Amino acid sequence: MQVGHKIKIVQVPVPTPTLYPHTTTNCYLIGNENESLLVDAGYDRKETRDKIVKAINENNLAQPRAVVLTHSHRDHAPGVRQFCDWAPTVYCHEDEKQDILKAISPITSISCLQDGATLQIADVDLTIIHGPGHTAGHLNVFIPSEEVLLAGDNIIAEGTTWIGPPEGNMSDYMQTLNRLKQLKLAKIGPGHGQWVLNPYEQIEFVLTRRLQRENQIKTLLKKYNQQTATQLTEKIYENTIHPSVFFVATKTIEAHLIKLLTEDAVIQRGIHYSIK
Repeated sequence: MQVGHKIKIVQVPVPTPTLYPHTTTNCYLIGNENESLLVDAGYDRKETRDKIVKAINENNLAQPRAVVLTHSHRDHAPGVRQFCDWAPTVYCHEDEKQDILKAISPITSISCLQDGATLQIADVDLTIIHGPGHTAGHLNVFIPSEEVLLAGDNIIAEGTTWIGPPEGNMSDYMQTLNRLKQLKLAKIGPGHGQWVLNPYEQIEFVLTRRLQRENQIKTLLKKYNQQTATQLTEKIYENTIHPSVFFVATKTIEAHLIKLLTEDAVIQRGIHYSIK
């Protein structure tokens, strides 16, 4: 899909063993016939390379000279191995570097990008945003001239992303979402699902959902006291979620509980939590 007149920003969904209801992870190509860059590289299998090469050819793009990995998860980073013959520069955030190295081994050459760094592709500036929460070193790519944010897993098209400690941090995530709201956005390229054409509404939806969940946890702790994260998850979802995502739902509840602990709103005794 053409965006603006200088560059194309192409969403390439590649099949991955990701979380229900999604079956693909989005990679993004940014550039033109002279120069391009890839954001995220999907799962490590030939189908990933085939899909991305097909998109490059169909959109008359140059072979990417760089890959920005938003984070280390297996459906976003390891596919970079499929492009070793391109010898691309692989970028990530310093806080994600060790996990990225594990994910893309035996590739060992990585360059780190800090918050506010700028990459230029086809004479267009890309701003790097360090948006921790889903992981500590999660990166987003913002293209100011096109008002497009490539959000990785900070925003997904359907529902909300999971936040799992120790790498996930709910306090950081809420701060990241509030920061992303301040950008001038026409649309968001999510880590999973279709383009998000109502960016502010989607960010607000996620923020509201997280605050609602936090209040729900506090209400349940007032009612039942002495609850584990698993018990809270069972009460909150009451068999309404797919069994395959119960684990990540529980991890997200844990992340909320850790946030409430740091705010001195709850007390922890062993694996049980109580309202303060």
